[in-house]
Amino acid sequence: MIVSDSVSTSFRTQSSRSWHGASVPFNALETRNWDLFAALACFIHSDPCAALRNSLQALTGRQHVVLTPSGRSAIAQLLALLPQREVVMPAWICHEVKRAAEIAGKRVIYVDLGSNSINATSAEYLEAAKPGRILLIAHLFGAPTDVEAICELAKKRDCVTVEDAVPAFGARRNGHLLGTFADFGIFGFEQGKRFPAFRGGVIVVNNNHIINLTKLAASRVVETKRVMPIGDLLRAFAHNLATSPWIYQGLILPLLPFRESLSKLLNKSHSQPGAECLDKLAAVLHTPAYTRELHPYQAELVLRMLKRIDQIRRQIASLASVYLEGFRNTPIASFVPPECDNAGLMRFPISFPGKDRTEILRRAEKRGLYLKVYWPQPLPDKSEHHRFPNAVWAAQNIVLLPLYRTLSPRDAEEVAQTIVEIESTVPLSR
Repeated sequence: MIVSDSVSTSFRTQSSRSWHGASVPFNALETRNWDLFAALACFIHSDPCAALRNSLQALTGRQHVVLTPSGRSAIAQLLALLPQREVVMPAWICHEVKRAAEIAGKRVIYVDLGSNSINATSAEYLEAAKPGRILLIAHLFGAPTDVEAICELAKKRDCVTVEDAVPAFGARRNGHLLGTFADFGIFGFEQGKRFPAFRGGVIVVNNNHIINLTKLAASRVVETKRVMPIGDLLRAFAHNLATSPWIYQGLILPLLPFRESLSKLLNKSHSQPGAECLDKLAAVLHTPAYTRELHPYQAELVLRMLKRIDQIRRQIASLASVYLEGFRNTPIASFVPPECDNAGLMRFPISFPGKDRTEILRRAEKRGLYLKVYWPQPLPDKSEHHRFPNAVWAAQNIVLLPLYRTLSPRDAEEVAQTIVEIESTVPLSR
């Protein structure tokens, strides 16, 4: 799948020296083609899944680590075993989180985002944290919320906490790994995440006294099987080839104006039976994110990336620093809190205060600059949007910039400069 969600947007700079004038793909996978080939060693290693579990135990400092088909299935699997009937979550978050809660049979209650934040903070959870509820805590795009305060509130109110650290794998707050603060933490290895292995999820148990650990490890929300992800492997090779500088510039970039039509065509050709009803939970349950166990090949991929996690973190931190410096003393706002572990960011969120995002996107596209926008609508019904003004604002204003290992600081600097130039040409909204 050459034009996929992870390459459907890009940044084109007019003088990108390290990419020889080519556009910078929005997201190049951290899984290199060499990793894709070398991970075939899973067939000669004894048990890559057990090795991955051991590595995650060492990383988190937790004894109980459960591997699952995906991050979303991990949330559904965990919630299904908890007796509480209501889950509190941010009003602006990936829709798959809501689906997972609904699959688990829970009633979803929303809280707004914090002011000038992309996360719901302890202040927003204060009223909703009623005894017998589950508080789902999110660190969107790797930027942490005040998870310690939310967990302390939960203890006082007799609530269970679940920390969605899928977009924040490897990120830390005050020296502690995100995903290890709440009663349970969730990691994910889906494509587009920091360590993409096609799919795969993790439940980290930080509180051993809430749930039957044997049952947690054995249960699934739907019947699963373990299958070698050959199709995903081939698409990953194609993705890496498509995002190489010369091919991306010559073949992929000209297709981007038609990306919506191409995506619809590709999604149709690769759809599962009943995929036209993916909004129905029964259809969602029959997708690979719920039915495919983590294969040893995927575990081998993650293990290879874990070996260079420090190198990846250094590169991401340097790119984030370039963006922060590039937008300093400009009207462009970033949503990276001062205490943020920049090396753990998955994307770099910005906005253009007082400016029409649609107009900025239009002018950027005329220059060959495709800006990434996620979740253009908050999760609550439209009739309830007035209750969540910050979530509505985020959905209408946040733009994301790329962060990945093969993006050079020089490319990031030129991306920032181009965005500043475009923003300066757009008049203030009335």
